[in-house]
Amino acid sequence: MSTTTAITRDTITEITRIQTYPRGLLVYGIYYIFAQKPYIVRQRHHKAKYINTMKHSLRKLAYVSGLLPFYHGIRNQRALTVVLFHRVLPEDAPEWQAADPEWTVTTSFFESCLKFFRSHYNGVSFSQVMANHLDGEALPPNPLLITFDDGWNCNLRHAAPLLRKYHLPALLFVTTGAVGKHILSWQEALFALWKTRTLDEEHLQSLSKKAGIKLPASLESEQDFEQLLTLLQELPVARRRPLDDLLMDWSMDLPGLPYMLNENELMEIQDHGISLGTHGVSHDALVQTDSPHDELHLSWKDLCRITGNSTPVQCFSPPQGRYNKNILKIAESLGYVCACTSKTALNALNGRNTGILDLGRINIEQPALSDQNGKLDPSRLASLLFRQPILAA
Repeated sequence: MSTTTAITRDTITEITRIQTYPRGLLVYGIYYIFAQKPYIVRQRHHKAKYINTMKHSLRKLAYVSGLLPFYHGIRNQRALTVVLFHRVLPEDAPEWQAADPEWTVTTSFFESCLKFFRSHYNGVSFSQVMANHLDGEALPPNPLLITFDDGWNCNLRHAAPLLRKYHLPALLFVTTGAVGKHILSWQEALFALWKTRTLDEEHLQSLSKKAGIKLPASLESEQDFEQLLTLLQELPVARRRPLDDLLMDWSMDLPGLPYMLNENELMEIQDHGISLGTHGVSHDALVQTDSPHDELHLSWKDLCRITGNSTPVQCFSPPQGRYNKNILKIAESLGYVCACTSKTALNALNGRNTGILDLGRINIEQPALSDQNGKLDPSRLASLLFRQPILAA
């Protein structure tokens, strides 16, 4: 594992420029690294642009100087970092027309992330994490577990070859009810129809009539779409279920279908060093379903059947990131040992623990971590990952 970082001409220019700023650059840099929250310069007469430039320059300086990686190497040596991806697509893939950019990254961005991980972490498999949790077996310094949610077939076609190239294992959580289907769920179908401008007034009237509630007559903006999504999500599952078939049928002509892994592909993806866990059956939030027990149990049975292994599943990821202590109790009663949840944090490694392991994860979102050219800004990723709170096991 290496923490060497190249300093570009642009970076040197930026660093030289900010040396003229008042109050001492070193103080700002050290405070940036150790502050619990991103630093905001509190001077009345500074303009927002000046403040943003300062923050960006300090972040980049802390990274390229080696201070932030050095801090990470020491502070996070015994902390497990778990990162989360969903879809990985080439820039020219037709699926982009219907993909949600919040949950999708380009293959070039993904590869840049993998290079970053190789420089600052030791990749570990899920079996290594379990050996540490159950038996106290040591993990390497600065361990990292890569995870994927949902079961998109691009994980096999585009992510898996890159993971193998960089010798990094991963863990994939599968929504078993979507295996072999053209799209994940009604939420993704709704978004894809809206993004491709297929969801017209006639469709909205049909949804409104079927749901028995008043819905927006048109979707002119993202705010209109979010309002529609919220209204449908708040419906009781049994009342909303009839809408699922409508949305799934309307989405049959989206570009680049099918989107989800089939059973043969799930068998194949394991050959790339990718373990499998469950992500429910329907992708409905477990806290909203009539029977979270059935969602967890049936998805476990489905994955056992697909893989031909009676005990392949030890871990689950709550769909939509929504869960509570009762969900963890139900999962533990069914034999799950680990949950990868939506808590944004690192995880302390104590070893030989009892009870279900509740692992925090950090979502990797391309728009928030890109530079002005759309490429990964490693200083942004370092700032996101290295300074997270560490949760006790």
